[in-house]
Amino acid sequence: MIRSEKESTLHLVLRLRGGAKKRKKKVYTTPKKIKHKHKKTKLAVLKYYKVDSDGKIERLRRECPNETCGAGVFMAAMQDRQYCGRCHLTYVFGEKD
Repeated sequence: MIRSEKESTLHLVLRLRGGAKKRKKKVYTTPKKIKHKHKKTKLAVLKYYKVDSDGKIERLRRECPNETCGAGVFMAAMQDRQYCGRCHLTYVFGEKD
């Protein structure tokens, strides 16, 4: 008799193992934001270098002089400044009043 009591309690415990109550699905009031599509340009590296007729390579943009960036990190060229996107170094040139 004692053995059958233990087995019955075991079955009871197994039956209660279902988990939490199912939640209702949310109904959103506003539509989701449309994500920006990334504009991909093929061989974008060609913007930064120019190859002469004799095979000499010329860099079209300035490389960042900061020692944390190293070679190959170019600075963005704006009308009034040059900016490094990696270390945030900025050179501003313009007329001083």
